[in-house]
Amino acid sequence: MDRIRFDSQPRVHPGAHAALAGRTIIVGSASKELRMIGWRVGWVVGPQEIMADIHLVGLTNVVCQVGIAQQAVADALTHPESGADVAAATQVWRQRCELVLDQLAGYPCIRPHGGWSLLIDTRSMGLTPEETSQRLFTRAHVAATPMNGWGPSGSRYLRLVFANEPAERLTDLRTRFDTALT
Repeated sequence: MDRIRFDSQPRVHPGAHAALAGRTIIVGSASKELRMIGWRVGWVVGPQEIMADIHLVGLTNVVCQVGIAQQAVADALTHPESGADVAAATQVWRQRCELVLDQLAGYPCIRPHGGWSLLIDTRSMGLTPEETSQRLFTRAHVAATPMNGWGPSGSRYLRLVFANEPAERLTDLRTRFDTALT
């Protein structure tokens, strides 16, 4: 998702730094950046000495992708309009993100630098992510994912995805949050 940035800053690739080049493993996927969600085609690039192990893990944990999906992703990545397409989608996601942040002003949202979701620090509201998710879903029909298991600090965050939500469906988010959480 390194091209999905809201701040127009250039990509900073860790492999471009001499001290990190030989220790950087890149995991990529067409699912997010190219919006090929159901295709589940990805790649791993890294130092040769680790790639055999990564290949073995992939073979034992991932079902082989069908040829048409692999070709579709290759075509999408190399298409002359690929950059413009990602930029256009990023602009839509940035607008949705700004709308969500405006709607949830005062809630402890973490402003993302890109992507298609944001985090809410539920601990600072005195709730667990699970409690917050349950209240939002049952009281306000908002689906949000507790981030437990997503790293050492995940247990304090709730993830709100705005990838496919039209702006019209986000304009009452403040009312829904207030109904569910106050």
